[in-house]
Formats: sequence, C-alpha cells, structure tokens
Amino acid sequence: MYPLSPARIYVLERVYQDSRWVKRLERILRSLNNAPDPVIITGKNLPEVLEELKTLWPPATVPPELPKSFTRPLVFTTMELHLPRPNLKNLLDKCPKGTSLGELENIYGHMSTAIDQHPHSRDQENNCVCWPTYNFGTIVGCSHGCLYCGEGREGKFLSVALNLEEIMEKVVRPVIEANPWNRVFRMILQGADLITFEPEYGLFDLFSQTLASYPERYGHFHTSSANVDWLAELKHKERLVGVWSVSCEKVAQEIELGTGKATDRFDAARKCQEIGIPVRFKFKPVIPVKDWQKEYAAVIDYALKNTQPESIGFCLYIWNTFESMSRTLPLDLLDPECVQAAREAQEEMKGKRCGPFPHETRKNIYRFLIQEVRRRNKEILLYLSTETREMWDELKDELGQDPRFYICGCSSVAVPGKKLALNPGLRYSTYNVTPV
Repeated sequence: MYPLSPARIYVLERVYQDSRWVKRLERILRSLNNAPDPVIITGKNLPEVLEELKTLWPPATVPPELPKSFTRPLVFTTMELHLPRPNLKNLLDKCPKGTSLGELENIYGHMSTAIDQHPHSRDQENNCVCWPTYNFGTIVGCSHGCLYCGEGREGKFLSVALNLEEIMEKVVRPVIEANPWNRVFRMILQGADLITFEPEYGLFDLFSQTLASYPERYGHFHTSSANVDWLAELKHKERLVGVWSVSCEKVAQEIELGTGKATDRFDAARKCQEIGIPVRFKFKPVIPVKDWQKEYAAVIDYALKNTQPESIGFCLYIWNTFESMSRTLPLDLLDPECVQAAREAQEEMKGKRCGPFPHETRKNIYRFLIQEVRRRNKEILLYLSTETREMWDELKDELGQDPRFYICGCSSVAVPGKKLALNPGLRYSTYNVTPV
C-alpha cells in the first residue's frame, strides 16, 4: 500500500469485536510510515477526538519527501449495516461546536453501501450520457489530494471500513443477485482510490472471490494509482478490469499532487495487461493547462506505445462553474484562451453540469485528443464520458461509436474483450430515454 504517514490514527472501539477486522487493521498499521499508536474512539472520548481532528488537517509542516495528503489522519471503523441505522443526532449534541453530522457518520461507518449510478431518468434531467452501473465503496476520502476533488482538498480524515467480509455478504451479494442486468460492478465511491490500501486491506481479493461465485460477473477497479504489483497474486484476477483516470504530466505533477507521474499509470496498466487483466483509460478530467496540446500529445504517444487498452475515453473538467474553478485550480497554470472562454461563458453555463468551459471549447479539445489517438491507432474504441447528447451528436462519427450502445471504460455491460453484454434489462445507454 501507499507509504502513508498519518498525523494520527484512530480506531472505533467496535473494530475489536472480530479477529478478522483486527488482523486487517494490524496489516495496514505495519505498512504505515512512523505510525503513531492508535487512539481508540469510545463514547467518552469522542468529543476530544473530534476537537483534535479539527486541528490536524491541513498540517503546518510536511516532510519534503511526502505529498501533504499522505499525512491525513486515518479513522478505522466498520460500515454500519443494521437498518435502520442508529440515530447519531443525540451524539452530535455532545460534540464540539462546528462538528457536522457527516463527520460523525464517517466515524461510525454510516457510509454509502451501494449506489445506482446514472439511472436513465437522472441523466436525462442532467443531459448526461453514461450507463447505469452499481457502485460499491468501503472508504471515505483519498490520499491523493487532487485539487479538483473536494475530499482530496478538504477532507479532515480518511474513514476506512474493516468489516469487508460482512460487506461482501450483506451488500455486494444481494446487489449482484437483485440486478442480473448489471454484468460489471464498480468498486468506487465516496472519493476513495481504493487500491492505494492494497494488498494489506484485502478488499479486491474478497471482491474478486465474490464475483467469481457468479457466472459472467466482473468488477472494475477505478484508479489514478500505480500500485498494482499485488494483483498478480489474486486467485480470481480474471474477474477484474482495470480502469485508470489518466492525465498529462503537468496536471499529474501540479494538480493531482499525490498520484505520482502521469506515465506511472500507463506503466502500471502494462503490468496488468501482462498478467491478463484488461485495461482501459479515461482522460478525466482533461484540464487545459498551458501548452495542453503538447502535453496531451506526449502522454497519448506514451500510452499507445506501451499499452493496448480496450478503450480510451475523454471528459473535460466539468461539474464546475468559473467561480468554483477559480477557487480550486491555479488559473495561472491554465491555458489563457480556455480560461477567458470560461470567464465569458459564465452566464451561458449557469446551471449546466458540463461547465465551466462552453461547448465549442470542449469540442475543440475533444477533437484534438481524438485526432492524436487516431494518428497512432485507427481501431481503438473511443468515447466521451458523462458528456452531453449534443457533444455526442457532433463527435460520434469521429469517435466511431453509436452513443446509444457504445463500449466505454467502466459501464455495467462493458465486459472484458471489447464486448457489450446487452440484455433485456439494459439495451441502451442513457443517451436513450429508457433502458429498453
């Protein structure tokens, strides 16, 4: 796992109820750098813990060899699987002023268990083209510290659920069995890059074993990490698909602060290919830094010289306004023409999920990226990720796929081998009004 150096480690007392959870905790603790002794969270010391957590992040100083985000405190907990979940509002009254219910929920494991991501009705409302897919998650927060990510920028701590065996039996299996149309499930939720805690965490060993007990069911690991050597040891790695969010070198170094070099991800994908795990890339978010054409051309060249991905997708930096972009990204690092286009389009893009860059700016960038791939590979499957119907209509011929049923990186029907497992439960992407 990553060489994290957390400022403080906390363990919710109920973790010690099960020897499997304790062993998982001990494996992780042994892998940390200079790990302080854990503080056990009880009902009595909860207010003191919360008061301390307010002071630990961001840190005043960081060792020069470490990304700042690697020092974020860790809270080890168990996901609360009893329904209804206990009411935490009474506890909130005893906590320090300014404590949010969300902080308590993360400490006590009131995490999202599974989400029906991108249903047709919601994507129609948001003018977003994607595929419905069930997402699972077991960690809240991320060690990468990417500037465009709220959890990465501002999260006070990472919350890590340790009762993975229970989660497989009470969450993952029931969702698989209740949704036979969903052939590939995503292990990605709550801003977490889950493979950064592997193999000590053991999540993907259990996840792949669970998937292997069902015919033709697979799972994505969705990552910006190069931590993949452990995958070779998994018994059922054939049930996994690797999906990387990739970027150019300037974005990796200046904006995705804890991810390492951009080329590291392509090297990691090559290792996965060599052990039989299919790989796919998403340039997401594409951030138009200065000299972005040169930057992205270089990394596309590196990717296609060193790997054979099943697909490549593109998505600009979206879900933002010009104001939010100005608060979170260093504008002097960005292409001045793109910044000016976003500034001038503030009224036009108001209320649109594809902001801050207007349609023409995004289209021109997509066209460049498509052409750079096609100069090197005429056959690879290309797509747009969570873009608008209008953008698909304009670029579908250049992409070479039908937006109604296209192969992307991490959809519920994009099974290994560049195939779509369309079925009576799901025949069309959310480009269509309905799934069938």
